[in-house]
Amino acid sequence: MLAKSKIYLIFVVLAGLCWGTYIPMVAQGGKELKSSYASFLCVGVAYFLIAILLPVAILWARGKMPNWSAGGITFATLAGVAGALGALCVVLAVFEFNGPRIFVAPVIFALAPVINTLVSLFWHPDAGALAFGLPRERPHWTLYVGIVCAGSGAGLALLAKELTEAVHAKPPEAAANPVYLAFVILAGLCWGTYVPMIAQGGKQLKSSYASFLCVGVAYFVIAILFPIGVFVFKGFPSFNTTGATLATLAGTAGAVGALCVIFATFEFQGPKIYVAPVIFALAPVIATLVSLFWHPATGKDALIFALPDEPPHWTLYIGIVLAGAGAGLVLFAKELTESRHAPAKSAAAPMPVPAVEPAQQ
Repeated sequence: MLAKSKIYLIFVVLAGLCWGTYIPMVAQGGKELKSSYASFLCVGVAYFLIAILLPVAILWARGKMPNWSAGGITFATLAGVAGALGALCVVLAVFEFNGPRIFVAPVIFALAPVINTLVSLFWHPDAGALAFGLPRERPHWTLYVGIVCAGSGAGLALLAKELTEAVHAKPPEAAANPVYLAFVILAGLCWGTYVPMIAQGGKQLKSSYASFLCVGVAYFVIAILFPIGVFVFKGFPSFNTTGATLATLAGTAGAVGALCVIFATFEFQGPKIYVAPVIFALAPVIATLVSLFWHPATGKDALIFALPDEPPHWTLYIGIVLAGAGAGLVLFAKELTESRHAPAKSAAAPMPVPAVEPAQQ
């Protein structure tokens, strides 16, 4: 039985599990539906249910309205825009341009924490919405080691793709279009900026659930209204149960993962210094394992698990380890930098009031 102070670990693992299974499920959902936008629409429906109806119910039950402000709403909604665009980039990368899901995830999860930390270091929203400048504190040396590890891991994952294809000699029609890499990088950029913006939004709104609600609204516009608009012009695809179920489960996994982060960090006071690194280390490992052992047959059986038909080159495993270690070191360095300068700050100024306290709402 976990002590109450360790309950946050359950939500950390769940977040890693959810985000790790998202990419394989959304890829297969698009394959079954034969439409990347249909898969994206199902993701949007899941986010509508979890990121709009759920926080509205919680805020209503607690009977305390958040501090709605233009700045808070803007930051939280932009976070949702970044999250939704990242999800769309993943769908386009793996379906429209045949990016192999087993290699897409490690690259995205190597890029996202690095971008997240760099944005946090150079963006100073307390001085203005567009206030950028040099870091106020010199970064801990582990940041640079983490960036090198994450970059090396992403590079090895991509090299493993080429080596695996060379060993198994895949036919030309199965080859991925190199354009998918552009969407992989855009997904890493979007998801890397998501965390700083949703954190600032929650800080200004003084409610993590209000911030999560704004994310849901952004997903509703981008992941529901946008694909419906595409279908109006291009014609509606033929939905099938398997594809719609997998794509909706992918959206559910993404939304539940975001909710688990809120529970881990705010409801159960999990230390940020460990929460984010563990999630970003777990997610690419889980995504790779699912992609290796899950062999869904289109239109037949969606739950076929077996040994890999074509084992990836050994460099993929090294790349995943390096990407996970790099992600952990980068996020760990951010916390170490802040904690190193905390004594000086506390001596110069009184302790600030916590910005987000959803448990008291």
